[in-house]
Amino acid sequence: MANSPLLVQPNTLKAILWMVAAAVAFSVLVVSVRELSGSLPTAEILFFRSIFSVALLLPWAVRAGWSAVLTRRPGAHALRCLSTFTAMMLWFHAVGLTDLANAVAIQSTYPLFTILLATLILKERPNAIRWAATGVGFVGMLAIVRPGVIEIGPATLMLLGASVCYALSNTFVKWLAGTEPANRMVFIQNASLAALSLGPTLYYWVDPPLAAVPWIAVLAFSGLAAHMCLTRALAAADASIVMPFDYLRLPFAAGLGVLLYGEIPDRWSIAGGVIIVAAVSAIAATERRKAAGSRSNRP
Repeated sequence: MANSPLLVQPNTLKAILWMVAAAVAFSVLVVSVRELSGSLPTAEILFFRSIFSVALLLPWAVRAGWSAVLTRRPGAHALRCLSTFTAMMLWFHAVGLTDLANAVAIQSTYPLFTILLATLILKERPNAIRWAATGVGFVGMLAIVRPGVIEIGPATLMLLGASVCYALSNTFVKWLAGTEPANRMVFIQNASLAALSLGPTLYYWVDPPLAAVPWIAVLAFSGLAAHMCLTRALAAADASIVMPFDYLRLPFAAGLGVLLYGEIPDRWSIAGGVIIVAAVSAIAATERRKAAGSRSNRP
């Protein structure tokens, strides 16, 4: 009975909500990285983001005790943390080399890689609707990026490399989710990121200017919220279900660009955002009907 799909379906809507929250948090995170990239080295930004996240999680760790923090799967955690560290170093550095819209659009290719890796490694079997939604989301991204307009330079290559590494990290989340609680995964990841970035941070250290302090706080809170929501979303449902909702970060980031920088999206960007929202809305409606049917069919 525990494995019945009738009991799994209601969790899908919860996973979708976690993923939408993650998209909001990631959009705020990229703004904070952009604000800090002009005054701090990449490794130092990552160190601040990680060490403050660890500090925010310490009250939970103290209350829960060592049994909640320690893991019997250190190898899988190490691989996940290394892939995340590589992804974040590439992404944080690239954000400082290109504009906000391009950075978010190119980096948002990682849900495609996540679904592919989940299919190949975890043997997930996405249905036609989920593949179609992912494809539609990709079309929306292409409308924003417009191939041929963006030069294939260092920033683009770093963003694509970050996408592959993020996808690998998400695949490890799904692999670990069966035995590892979300709080443990997030705590171990942030502690590992802080340790990995400490060396280059000390070597390239720059004293943060006073104007950077509020953005460091935004960086810490949004980074923790993004990974907490993402981890819970991937633990609650298949990657092929939740990852298309990551495309919502594109219209979210566009909105922040208008509010904070006066960057008015052109008609192609608006059209891409509409396509993305339509795709994820269609999935939400489908999953809502499935969940309602599951509840009505329960004995």
